[in-house]
Amino acid sequence: MRCPVLVSRAAEMAQLRDALLQPAAGHGGVWVLRGEAGVGKSRLAATVVAEAEQAGMAVLAGRAVRSSAPMPMRPLGEALLAWLRTGSVPDDRRLAPYLPALGRLAPQFGTAPDDGGSSVMLVGEALLRLAAAIGGPGVLLLIEDLHWADPETLGVLEYVADNVRDVPLDVVATTRPHDAPTVAELLDALHTRGAARVLALEPLDTGEVGEMLGACLDQAAPDELTDWVLRFSAGFPLLVEEVLADLQSSGALVNEDGSWRLGAELSATVPPSFARSVESRLSAVTPVAREVMEAAALLGTEFDWQVVGTALALDDRAVASAIRDLREQRLVVPAGDGFAIRHALTREAVLSTVLPPDRRRLAGALAAAVDAGGGDGEGDAQALAELFETAGDDQRAAEHWLAAARSATVRGALTSAQEALAKGAALAERGGDLDIEIREAELEVHALAGDIPRAIATADALIEDLQDRTDAEERLGRLRLRLARALLAGGRWDEAEEALALAAGDPALHHVLSARLALGREDERAAEERARAALAEVGSDRPEVACEAWEIIGRAARGVDVIESEEAFEEGFRLADRSGLVLWRCRLLALLGSLDIIRRRPTGDRLVAARTAALSAGAIATAARVELDLNMLRTRYFELDDAMAAIENAVEMMGRLRLPDLSVAYMVRALTHGLQGDDDAMAADLARAHEVPHDPAMLAVGIPGHVLGPVALTRGRYDEALDHWASAVAAAEHFRSLPFSTRGLWALLDTVLDRSGDGGAAAREAIRNGPQANAPYNHFVLRCADAIVLGRTGEKEQAAQVFADAEWPFGGREPWMELHARALVARAAAADGWGAPDQWFRQALDGFVDYGQTEAASACRVAMREAGIAVPRRAVGSDRVPAHLQALGVTAREYDVMELVVEGLANKAIADRLFLSVRTVETHVARLLQRTGANDRGELGAHLSLEA
Repeated sequence: MRCPVLVSRAAEMAQLRDALLQPAAGHGGVWVLRGEAGVGKSRLAATVVAEAEQAGMAVLAGRAVRSSAPMPMRPLGEALLAWLRTGSVPDDRRLAPYLPALGRLAPQFGTAPDDGGSSVMLVGEALLRLAAAIGGPGVLLLIEDLHWADPETLGVLEYVADNVRDVPLDVVATTRPHDAPTVAELLDALHTRGAARVLALEPLDTGEVGEMLGACLDQAAPDELTDWVLRFSAGFPLLVEEVLADLQSSGALVNEDGSWRLGAELSATVPPSFARSVESRLSAVTPVAREVMEAAALLGTEFDWQVVGTALALDDRAVASAIRDLREQRLVVPAGDGFAIRHALTREAVLSTVLPPDRRRLAGALAAAVDAGGGDGEGDAQALAELFETAGDDQRAAEHWLAAARSATVRGALTSAQEALAKGAALAERGGDLDIEIREAELEVHALAGDIPRAIATADALIEDLQDRTDAEERLGRLRLRLARALLAGGRWDEAEEALALAAGDPALHHVLSARLALGREDERAAEERARAALAEVGSDRPEVACEAWEIIGRAARGVDVIESEEAFEEGFRLADRSGLVLWRCRLLALLGSLDIIRRRPTGDRLVAARTAALSAGAIATAARVELDLNMLRTRYFELDDAMAAIENAVEMMGRLRLPDLSVAYMVRALTHGLQGDDDAMAADLARAHEVPHDPAMLAVGIPGHVLGPVALTRGRYDEALDHWASAVAAAEHFRSLPFSTRGLWALLDTVLDRSGDGGAAAREAIRNGPQANAPYNHFVLRCADAIVLGRTGEKEQAAQVFADAEWPFGGREPWMELHARALVARAAAADGWGAPDQWFRQALDGFVDYGQTEAASACRVAMREAGIAVPRRAVGSDRVPAHLQALGVTAREYDVMELVVEGLANKAIADRLFLSVRTVETHVARLLQRTGANDRGELGAHLSLEA
C-alpha cells in the first residue's frame, strides 16, 4: 500500500526547492540525502525530480548498483543515456573539446579516447560544460545509492562539487550512512569545506506516521493502529507501507463501504522482503553471534549483554566479539551503556528464525540468568514471566506475572496490571494459593479502575471459594476490606457497611473506608474524623492510604469551604507526586481541576492533564468524571459541540462500568441539550437520570439549579429562572454538603425582581451565611446584589464602585452567566439612576449575540427600550459591516475577526485582541471562508477590499 503523498520532510524540501531555483540564475550545488534504508530517500528524490521537470529543467538520473566488480562511472553513463533518448547533444564550442570524455559514457557524444579512459577530472569538467550548454532553467543530476558507487564516480562527484558553484547544475545524491566508509569520508570532507550539503533523514515520529497512515487510508488512522505501525516500522516510511499492507492482507485491517476499521487483533507481521534481509544478515555472522542475537531477541528490543553472556556461558570478550559482528550487519545498535536491536520488526524477524526447541532452551537459560541477577522491578518481573512461559514453566511464569501486576498497580498502570493478571490467571492452577492471590489482585485492580460490577463479582466468587478453607479466616478479613471498597465505589452503602463489619487485618484501611462510607451518607464530620484517624495510623509509611484520606477530607469540605477543600487536595497531590503514585496523582489533579470551575478560574489545564493521566493509567472511572467537569468548563463558554463530545464520552464510560455518577452524567447532558435548544432531548435525559440508580438529593438540587435554571437564564426568562433556583436552594437546605456554586444567583434574581417583597434581603442573608459562601461565583453575584441595594438606597457612587470591584476580573472571554449578572445589574441601575447601565446593557447584548443566545439578546433589547436606552437595530456593531458582506450573512463579530485575519494576525493573537477563545476564532474563520467562498485566509482580503 503506497502512500500517495510525501509526508513530513518539509524542512528538507524547503532547502531543495531553494536549490532548484539556483540554476536559473547560473549557480549550482551538490545536495546529499543521507539515511538508513527505507527512510524515504528515494521518495524525497522523486519529489525533487518531479518539481524540477515541472520547472522545465533537464533531468539526468542514474543509479549505482551493488556489485563485486562495479562498472566505472555506471550511474553517470545511465543518466546520460536516459537523457539522450529524448534529448540531443548540444552544439556548443565550449563543450566540443570535452565530447570525447563524455563519449566514454555515451556513444552519442563521439568516440572515446583510444586508451579507453579519461581522467575523472576531464569527465567532471565535461559534465559541468554540458550543463552550461543545455541552458534553459538548468540541469538536475540525480545519483541514487551512492554508497555502492565505484571510485571513478566518486572522483567525478568530488570534482563537480568543488567547481559547480557558478554552473547551472544541481546534483542530488542518495546514500546510506554506514554501508561505505569511503563514501562517508568523502561526504564529510565535502561538507566540511562547503562543497556539498548533507541532509540527514530521520525516521518519522508518531504524528508523522499517523499522517502517513491517514494518507494511505484516506481517513484518520485509529491511535491503536498508529502506535502499532510505529512500533513495528520504527518510523521508516517503506516499512510503514509494508506493515500496513500485511495488516490488510491478514484481515487485521478491513475496508467496509469505503471505510477502514480494525477487523481482528493486531499481531506482529514481518514483511517477506524485510525477513529476507534480516536472514541474509544473520547468515553473514558467526554461529556464536547468531545465538547471541537469538537470545537478545528473546529478552526484548533492549537487552542486557551480560545476561546474554551468562545464559550462553560466554565470557565478556566472546560477547563483545559477537556484538561487534551484529553491529556491522546493522542488527544491533548502541543504547546508552548497553545495546538494543535496531527496532521491533528486526526482533520479530529474528524470532521467526528460531526453532521451537532452541527457543525453549534459550528462554530457560535466560530466565535462570535474570533470576540469578536478583531483578525485582516490574520490567524484570514481566521479562521473567515471558521467559518462564516460553520455557514451559507455567507456575514460575504465573508468579512473575502476579509480581509485575502488583508493581503496575502501585504506579497506577491499571491496564498493564489487568493484562498481566489475565496472563497469570491463564497459567496458574485453578483453586490453588497462587490462583487465589491473582484473583485478589484482580479484585483490587477492578475496584481502583472503577469497574465495580467485575470487582464485586470477583469478590463474591473468592469469598465462596474460601468459605470451606480452614486457614482462610485472616484472608477473608482482608478480602472483605477489598469488597467494601468496591461496594463503596458503586454507592452500595448498606452492603459496604456489612462488609466492613466483617473485615479485619488493616486498621488504617478500615478507617479510610469507614470515612468514605460516612461521606457517602453525607456525614461530613464523621468522614473527616475517620480520615484523620487513618492519617494518624499510617504516618508516612503508606502514602496511598494517606492520599485517599486527604481526598476524603477535601471532598467533605468542598460543599462548605472551597479553600479548605483545595488545601486538602493539594496536600494529597503533593504526597502522590513525591511517592510516584500515578493513580492518586491523576485523581487528585482531577479534583483540583473541578475546583478551578467552582473558583472561576478560566482554564482547563489541570482537567485535561488529569484526563490524559487517567486514560494512560487505565483509570476509566476517573477519566469519565473528568469528562463531566470538562463539559461544565466548555458549557461556561457556550462551546456546546465540545461540551457534548465530553459528556457523550462520560455517559458511554459510566454506562459501561455502571458507575453511580451515571445519573449525574445524564443530568449534565440534559443541560447541554437544553442550551442547544433541544427541549425534548433535555427532558429525555432528565427522565433517564431518575431511571438509573441515583442520589435523590443530587437530583433534587441539580435539576432545578444546574439544568432548568441555567437554561431559562440563556433564554432571558429571569422569572422562570428564579423559580428554579429557589427550588434548588430549598432542596439544598437539607443537603448542605452538596456542591452548589451558583446558588448566589437566587439572591441576585430575587434582589432585582423582588418577588419575595423584601428586596431580596432574606435571600442575600441566606447566601452570605450559608455553605460555599466563599465560592467565587457566589461571592461575585452577591456583590452584584449588594451594588443594586446600594444604588436603590441612593448611594450611587458606592454602588458603582462595588459593582466595579465584583466584575469579571480575568483576561479573555467573559462567561455567559456573568453576562446575565451584568444585564440584571444594568436593569436595576437604569431604574435607580446610577452607574453606566447603557454601557453594561450593550456589553451584555454584544456577548449574548456572540454566544448565539438570541432569546436572551431579545430580552435585553426589551429591557433597554423599557429603560429608555437606544437599542441598535441590528446586532451591536453590525452597522460597521459593509453591505456586500451583510448580504453574505457576515455578522459584526465575524467582521471583526475578518479585519484582523487580513492584517495577518494568527488565531491566538485575534483571540487575545477580541477577548475570545481560540476555538471561537477558529469557528468564525471557518464561517467566513464558507460564507465568502474563499479557499484560504489569504483570499479573505479580496472580499474585504470590495468595501472600497
